[in-house]
Order: sequence, then C-alpha cells, then structure tokens
Amino acid sequence: MASNACKLLSLVLFLALVIQGYGYCQLNDLSVKQSKTGKLVQNKPEWEVRVTNPCKCKFQYTKLSCAGFQSVTPVATSLLSKVGDICLLNAGNFILPNVDFVFKYVWDTSFNLKVIDGVIVCS
Repeated sequence: MASNACKLLSLVLFLALVIQGYGYCQLNDLSVKQSKTGKLVQNKPEWEVRVTNPCKCKFQYTKLSCAGFQSVTPVATSLLSKVGDICLLNAGNFILPNVDFVFKYVWDTSFNLKVIDGVIVCS
C-alpha cells in the first residue's frame, strides 16, 4: 500500500513539473528588444521594437511601461497607444506564439519599454 502511494505521489509530482514547464506562460516570457534601423529622420535615429512571444500561449491586452515615450514620426495607435506612462500593444489584440510584434519610432535615444501587464490565453 505504501509503495502504491509513493508511486502515485511520484507520478503527480512528475506531471506537475511537466505541466509547469511546458504548458504555462508568464508575462516575463515576452521579450522586448530595441535596435537602431540605420535610418535617420530629422537627424534622429529610427528604432525598431520587437516583442517576441516564445510561448505556446497568446498574450492579449499587453501593456508596456513607457514613461516619457515620444516619437518624431507618429506610431499608429493600432500598434501602440499611450495613456500616461502605459502603452497598449496591438490595440489589445493577440501577440501570437512564435510571431514577433514589431513597431518603429524615431527619437534621440531608446526608451525603457518593459512588459508590465497582459492576459495570457492558453487553449
């Protein structure tokens, strides 16, 4: 009896580890990387922001901290909409698995953009 209980407990722990490692995503799984494109607009560099989702789940209503964010050229609100120090990506639509979400802006320096909120949708 004790042997069966030990086997059952081992199986439950194993499955919990497998599910945790392969089935669930967290906000910090999204990566935000910025790089200069090499293009200048009004003597300011253009920056490309690439949000990468390596998870099997989709992210919705993804928000970035974007204090002070501005751009010489407008960024479409369907890509990035700013309210105060918070920016909403993709108009709240999904950031899909294994697909980079990209937008560009023009400013002297890059801004410190970090994922701070969102809804994880796993099916």
